[in-house]
Amino acid sequence: FFKQALTFNTNNADIYFNLAVMYAERQKFDRAKVNYELAVHFEPGHINAHNNLGVIHRRQGNVEAAVHCFEQALKFSPAMNLANKNLGAIYGAMGRMSEAISLTRAAIEASPCDAEAYNNLALLLRDQCDMDACLAHLASCIKLAPENPHAASNRLMSLNYQSGLSPQEVFEAHRSWGAALEARIPPSFTSWPSASSSSSSPGAAGAVGAAAGRRPLRVGYMSPDFYMHSVSYFIHAALRYHDPTFVHVTCYSDVANEDDKTRLFKSMVPRWRSTLGLPDDEVASMIHSDGIDVLVDLTGHTGNNRLAMLVRRPAPVIVTWMGYPHTTGLTRVDYRISDEHADPPSAPGLTTEKLVYLPECFLCYTPPEPAPVVSLRPAQETYGSITFGCFNNLAKVSTLSIRVWSRLLHEVPSSRLFLKSKALLCLKVQDKFRRAFASHGIEAARLDLSGLQPQTGSHLQMYNLVDVALDTAPYAGTTTTCEALYMGVPVVTLRCPGIHAQNVGASLLAAVQLEDLVSSSEEEFVCKAAMLARHTTRLAALRAGLRA
Repeated sequence: FFKQALTFNTNNADIYFNLAVMYAERQKFDRAKVNYELAVHFEPGHINAHNNLGVIHRRQGNVEAAVHCFEQALKFSPAMNLANKNLGAIYGAMGRMSEAISLTRAAIEASPCDAEAYNNLALLLRDQCDMDACLAHLASCIKLAPENPHAASNRLMSLNYQSGLSPQEVFEAHRSWGAALEARIPPSFTSWPSASSSSSSPGAAGAVGAAAGRRPLRVGYMSPDFYMHSVSYFIHAALRYHDPTFVHVTCYSDVANEDDKTRLFKSMVPRWRSTLGLPDDEVASMIHSDGIDVLVDLTGHTGNNRLAMLVRRPAPVIVTWMGYPHTTGLTRVDYRISDEHADPPSAPGLTTEKLVYLPECFLCYTPPEPAPVVSLRPAQETYGSITFGCFNNLAKVSTLSIRVWSRLLHEVPSSRLFLKSKALLCLKVQDKFRRAFASHGIEAARLDLSGLQPQTGSHLQMYNLVDVALDTAPYAGTTTTCEALYMGVPVVTLRCPGIHAQNVGASLLAAVQLEDLVSSSEEEFVCKAAMLARHTTRLAALRAGLRA
């Protein structure tokens, strides 16, 4: 119809715009781009065409072009809700926090009932560790859109960063969310193509048709993070080393922008399903039809999860692993994979799933290639002072972490603290953290604050500036801890019974035989970190030997 309309009016911007929308809905993005470009050519002030073109550029990884499109839309309509939100999201990803927050607030002013804008603002505030404000805006989002799954998961994710909450409070929030979701969405399946007809327990091992050795076990891995993402470093080994004699792997991918890591993973598995943009019931039917025996969720309550699909029970056994440091809150997820360090049997984290323990560490890190060379000289010998460091995202730098690290800096008077995180590109965020440390008597001159490095290699090289890495609490590092160890930098961590998120560091350190760097109290943390920093012989040996 629209193409026919162009035969009568080839200069009509709205016709090109509508054609572009149609192509975008069919995921024919290159054709959509051409038509959006024609729309703005014939009508330079077509703000919706500018905005939608920017969305496609961003989706395809062309950030510079996306920024230009959103800026053009705002040039013609400064109060445009969508362009303010979209440009704010891009600036937030860059670490330009003040501009991102200002734009997102402008979007809310233009459309006070826009639930997504409140969610976006909440995540920006979380990125700079304004946790109370983050939770307040998530509450506003949920009030406007009570069944918004992203806001609910973002709220639960944010609770893990709160050092003032008890483990029971965080668990109850997850459990009550899960109960509400399961009350709203019944299971879609009660039998499965792979299930043994003799089994009386659908979730038990006996329900798996492959259990008797008739065929390889069909395992499905589900994630939006099969690309250069933190999760990719930990799922890599599983995809590579599954024995096809015993296990047939299917990956269900919600990746929006595929990259070299995506293509590598595709080459490792016999079956790859792209589920991006498909509704939950369709994905559940696909998994059920594929006869998956064990479905492994790698996302939990992190971004773009499919928890509402999991409750449909598309497989007889459902497992959650690695992507999220707490329970899903769903009773229809059977198991959560952990180990005895992250969830000690005497004091495991509270969970709706049954814990399954791997024998040593529940994670396996595959480092990026190529990786920079490790500097064999401790940083203090090169730069003249002991440097502690933490490269975790700022949401993890809780009041507890700041308090303990400040005590350490007082204990080692000549030392410095190097923090690197996306939001620290913003001068206002830097000032906020300098004030936080100043309240504990730490001079601003002792803090080195840096935004993100553009490439993985340059990011890893920054560990050559650090003597001892400091873990965060109550949400410990995972990828950053592995990166530090791979670059020869030891990590000191603070464990806590009953909090899986805080015990991941203990698990990783045990795996590399550095259990002596796991502390059980703030005092012990300060003592261990100070002692290690002064032990230059050991630091040099660790730099030379950790990667080996």
